[in-house]
Amino acid sequence: MANKSDYKFKHICPKCKKKYPQDQLVYQCPCGSKVIIEFNMNEMELSPKDIKARYDSSLPLIEKYFELLPLLKKDNLVHLGEGDTPLVHARNMGNKLGLPNLYLKNEINNPTGSFKDRPINVGLNRALEFNAEYVASASSGNAANSLAAGSSKANITCIAFVPSTAANSKINQLLLYGAEVFPVEKPTGYIGDPTVAMLTNSYKELGFHPIPSFGHLNPYQMEGAKTMGYEIALEIEPDHIVVPVGGGGLYMGNHRAFMEFKELGIVDNIPSMHVVQGEGCSPLVKAFNEEREISTCEDPHTIANGLADPFTWDGERVIEALKINGGSAVGIKDNPIIKAQKILARYEGIFAEPTGSAALAGMLELVHRGKIDKKDDIVVEVTGHGFKDLGVIDEYFSRPEPVLPELSIIKNRLGLR
Repeated sequence: MANKSDYKFKHICPKCKKKYPQDQLVYQCPCGSKVIIEFNMNEMELSPKDIKARYDSSLPLIEKYFELLPLLKKDNLVHLGEGDTPLVHARNMGNKLGLPNLYLKNEINNPTGSFKDRPINVGLNRALEFNAEYVASASSGNAANSLAAGSSKANITCIAFVPSTAANSKINQLLLYGAEVFPVEKPTGYIGDPTVAMLTNSYKELGFHPIPSFGHLNPYQMEGAKTMGYEIALEIEPDHIVVPVGGGGLYMGNHRAFMEFKELGIVDNIPSMHVVQGEGCSPLVKAFNEEREISTCEDPHTIANGLADPFTWDGERVIEALKINGGSAVGIKDNPIIKAQKILARYEGIFAEPTGSAALAGMLELVHRGKIDKKDDIVVEVTGHGFKDLGVIDEYFSRPEPVLPELSIIKNRLGLR
C-alpha cells in the first residue's frame, strides 16, 4: 500500500499505460491519448464527518474538496464563488407532472451563470501552479466565459476559440471579461470541430494552456465537475440523476463523485445516471443505444447549442460509466426542449437556456419510456442561465401589443368583473 507522502494523485494513459507523477503538468500523453487522473484513495484521510462539516462551512468550493481535486498548492487559489448551488425540491412542477420527488440542481447561480465554472476553475488553478500566462478554450460560449472570468481574476490572458455561430450574448460576455475572442468558421465539407483544431494547434505550437470542458486535452478540469455530484450526494441519495451531455465531462464528474463517496463511506449506493443530448447532435446516444463506436456528427443541429459537440470527447468513459450505474441515453428534439424551458420558468421561477433545459426534457421522455418511475427520487441538472441565449426566446414569444391606461383592458384580459 502506498504511503500518503508518496502521492496525492497520478496521471495514467489508458492507451500506452504510461504513468506520470503529480508534479508534472500533463495535458495529453505523447502517444496522442488523453490521460486520466487517479487519486490515492487508500490513504486519503477524509472521514464522512470531515466532508459533511466542510459542506456546511463557508469555505470556497475549491478548498472544501481540495484533497479530491488535482491541485497541489493551496496558497493563492483563484476563485469567484463557484458551486454551493441550490438543490430545489420542485414541488410546483412535480405536482404538475406527477413527480412528487423531483429535484433540480440549479447551476444558473454560478458566477458566470453556468456549471462550467466548476471544472474550468480547477483547470485554471492547475495551470496557475505552473505559472501560466496564456490559457485557451474551445467552446460554444459557457466554458470560454468561465475561463475568461477566472483569467481576469488571475490577471492572465484568455484566448477563446468559439464557433462563428455562437450567440452574441455569449461573445459579448467574453469581450467584457477581456478575452481575445476568435470566432472560427467551419469550412464547407469540414468534418469535426474547427475550434478544437485551433485549440489543439495553439497548445502544440504556441504553448497555450488548453482548458476546454472536455478531457482529451486536459484531464484536470473534469475533476472539478465532481463537485456538483458531491453537493447532490451530501443532500440526497437519489435514484436517478439526469445529465445533459456535450463532451461528457459533466457526466463523468457526477459518476466519479458518487464512486469516490461510496469508497469513502459517505454514500451507500450509486444512482442511475442518464445521458441527454439534442437529437440533432447525439453521437453518444446513438453509439450507446446501437452498441457501436462513437462517430462524429457531420451536421450538428440542436437548439441546445451548448450540447452540439460533433464528437463526444469523453464518450468512451461515459459508456463505461453507464454500464456501471445502469443509466440510459436519449436524444431530444427541439420542441420538447423549448417546452421544458417554459415549464422551468413558469412553475419554478428558473430561467434556463435551452442547453440548461435539455435534461428536464430528457427526464420526461425517460419517464414516458418507463426508464424512470414517477415515484423515484430524481435529480435533474439545470446547467446554464437563460440570459446566455436570449435569441431563442425571441423566436417563440411575440411582444404584447401596447394598451391604453384603462383598467377595463386588464379586466377583459384576465376575465375580472
